[in-house]
Amino acid sequence: MMLSDKHVEYIATNLEFYGVTSDELKEDLLDHICTQIETSNHNDFEAAYKDTMQKFGGHHAMSTIQRETNSMITIKNKIRSKRLIYISGYIATTLISTGWFFKIMHWPFAGILLALGFAILIILFFPTFFYNKYKSSERKLYE
Repeated sequence: MMLSDKHVEYIATNLEFYGVTSDELKEDLLDHICTQIETSNHNDFEAAYKDTMQKFGGHHAMSTIQRETNSMITIKNKIRSKRLIYISGYIATTLISTGWFFKIMHWPFAGILLALGFAILIILFFPTFFYNKYKSSERKLYE
């Protein structure tokens, strides 16, 4: 069965109505639904659409897919933020302690190592750390 632009627009409108707000997710779901309808054995659009939506879990599953996608994006961002905190903290600590050791031994480049370590600590670690703390306290406030 071939879908017309009117059918595709109908499906897109229904996806918005059933809680899919993300444009990327809506395009992906629209593509999957249209492909499923086009490969079905139905000649009637309404029957093919109903059958396809049942295979996807019904209309209520669309908002569930949106919620799961949002939570996966949130988790991915939290992991990325934590990774930045740990890596920048480790690098800053290593540079500061190495610079301190170089300073005690009166070796060259001690000032550069200390300055670079403190710069990473102040520019990268502290802002990311406190932003992450602020966001986690804000989430706890709304839970």
